Amino acid sequence: MGAIGQHAEAWTEFWRDQRDANGCCAHAPEIQGPVHTHWNNFAGLLRPGSRVLDLGCGMGSAARALTAANPLLKVTGVDFAMVPASGDPRIDIYANTRMENLPFSASNIDAAISQFGFEYASVEQAASELARVLRPGAPFSFLVHHSKARIASDSIRHRKALEAISGPVLEAAFLSGNAAALDRQLSLIRRQLPYERIVDDAGRGLRRHIGLAPVHRTEIWRAVKAALAPELVMLTDLEASSVSPDQMQSWLRPLAKGFELRSPVELKMANGQSLCWKVEGVRCATLH
Repeated sequence: MGAIGQHAEAWTEFWRDQRDANGCCAHAPEIQGPVHTHWNNFAGLLRPGSRVLDLGCGMGSAARALTAANPLLKVTGVDFAMVPASGDPRIDIYANTRMENLPFSASNIDAAISQFGFEYASVEQAASELARVLRPGAPFSFLVHHSKARIASDSIRHRKALEAISGPVLEAAFLSGNAAALDRQLSLIRRQLPYERIVDDAGRGLRRHIGLAPVHRTEIWRAVKAALAPELVMLTDLEASSVSPDQMQSWLRPLAKGFELRSPVELKMANGQSLCWKVEGVRCATLH
């Protein structure tokens, strides 16, 4: 399987696990609050009956926020993962569909949104496709990962924890069957990453099985690696896709070919901490 297939498979597994949740940050009200307020505001700008394209839609949390605020909207979501269909007749989701190759006719969509999705694409190709399918004058609003903001910093810390848990040092300690060596390595990881609960969870599981026969310890370790691999792929994707302040102008360049862009701003949480970028604009009357 190529890199794209591996990444799609990882995200498919993630969204399968999120079936009863409301997106990646479902249990973080300090994040959900400003995000929902943003979509409420954007929905209020759209005419009833507008067809909205949701890029990198996942389980459709942004689409649901739009239709809750403006019930007469029709939202079409696309995602390269195998995400499930929506149960809402106002929301149509195209799974296994890349935003670099949209299956829609030209100049046929009234607006576009993305909640932490567009930045994962090849921006040059996705911007070109977006300009093709949007009507002239159609607005778009994207929430984009900020490399210095809360979500990205949490992601980096969590990735380091997963890498440490599945890394060769802890592997050697566990496969040796030496409980003291395993405890030493786990203690070191905890000191380095004190707020990562997964370190304690994984440690308890490994400690319970440290006394098994070597062949069974090997099987367990392989299972641990396999279980953590999809999330490591996703966290690496998030870091690679996050946009720093220094990168923003060059990152916007492909969008500037087909859109009149507003200056990007930082969406903030109630405590003033940066949450993400807000990138908005309208499709040009004629493409450059």
